[in-house]
Amino acid sequence: MEEKKPETRLMAESEAMDRLRDRTDELELIISSLTIFALFSLPGWLFNNIANIYTHLSTSLVIASTVGTAVLAGTSYGLAACFVVHLMARAYWVGLIGLRTVFPEGINWSNTPGLGPLSRAYYRDTLPDLDTVIQNTDRLASSLFAVISMLTLSMLWFGTILVAMLVVSGAVGARFGLTNAGIVIGSILLLAVFLGVPMLVYLLDAQLASRVARLRDSRIFAALVRFLRRIAGLAYPKRLVLPVQLTLQSNTRPVAFLLALLLSVIFIVAIGNTRAAAWRSFTLSGEFGYLDTDMVREGLRSTYYEDMPSPLDRLRGWPRVDSFNQSGSFVRLFLPYQPLRDNLVLDQLCGSAEEAPDRIDCLRQLWTVSIDGMPVSMATFVPAERADLNMRGLMGLVPLTDLEPGLRQIEVVWNPSAAEEVAPLDDRYTQRNSRYVIPIAFSPNFEMPLE
Repeated sequence: MEEKKPETRLMAESEAMDRLRDRTDELELIISSLTIFALFSLPGWLFNNIANIYTHLSTSLVIASTVGTAVLAGTSYGLAACFVVHLMARAYWVGLIGLRTVFPEGINWSNTPGLGPLSRAYYRDTLPDLDTVIQNTDRLASSLFAVISMLTLSMLWFGTILVAMLVVSGAVGARFGLTNAGIVIGSILLLAVFLGVPMLVYLLDAQLASRVARLRDSRIFAALVRFLRRIAGLAYPKRLVLPVQLTLQSNTRPVAFLLALLLSVIFIVAIGNTRAAAWRSFTLSGEFGYLDTDMVREGLRSTYYEDMPSPLDRLRGWPRVDSFNQSGSFVRLFLPYQPLRDNLVLDQLCGSAEEAPDRIDCLRQLWTVSIDGMPVSMATFVPAERADLNMRGLMGLVPLTDLEPGLRQIEVVWNPSAAEEVAPLDDRYTQRNSRYVIPIAFSPNFEMPLE
């Protein structure tokens, strides 16, 4: 009797797991159905909220928001795609169980019109029965559900470390005017930990130690491998990820599983970067060869006009007028103040915000304005807070009284004092100064004399 107790306990545990397993299938369907909608909605909500505050952000917050949105967007779309496949597999599994209940004998090969004897024999030899298909589909759905959890934990862990590393490296690089260079160096160091160290552990342990018995007995070699393995453990939460990964990898095709896992991570990173780039750009298409971005800078761009709002406008600290059509004596011009772009230049011009004798005059030095080649005095520009645009800046009037009706151009130059031979203050500046050309249609209202 004593010898049967462990077997009885194992049978009881197995039955309990089977009953629990039956209930988890329903939970998988519910979780997949609800999560798909949330995951596809999350990137849009995230980009929308970041865009509302983008022009307010500092260098560190811009790095964190840029990297964070790309990682979260890629993770959301990647997991949503996995959940869609899981939902399809689980729905197929439910249909197979129903079919198995209604037709327990499976395929009736004696009643298959349209199949000749050769085709019938071929399909009988190659097609699995319903029980096998049900088991394989159940295995696929359950494995995929576990992989989704593993990917979620891994990407959130990776994203958190990536954001922290790039923010620190960017802040250090900004001290020397090398923000982008600091970010690149931080990325290389992070990749060395996430990819290089695990690869080194693989070569030392799985290849060398498995072939050379003396290395396994060497304390120095074992200590080195143990040290490198602990460093590699920073790349993922091993207690949460490794049990799932090794269980699936050891019970499937190890090489194929590892390859699929690496491809899924690459897909998540690629789709996240693509989605983030699409959020900031008018188009990612390369087909606008006859009218590219450089050409439209001299023409009409809707961001310049407050009555042509678009989602891109919240990311662009560009000058703006109220409308393309103008009929009065003045056109209202708003010059946004964006700390990320302007503070370094303003510090060079005026020392600092605390040291500047007149901060408004300092802001005025950041811009020059002209219309059809005639300069406009910056002394008339006053501070403004535009809650409708969620921006602060300078507001002024550009006179139109001496102009002929027709198409006119307002030219605004940011940082006009920058010399071409002087290096930029920081490598994040792609241009020393920026020129904005805002076309307007001037059609003055002529009052008819009263008779």
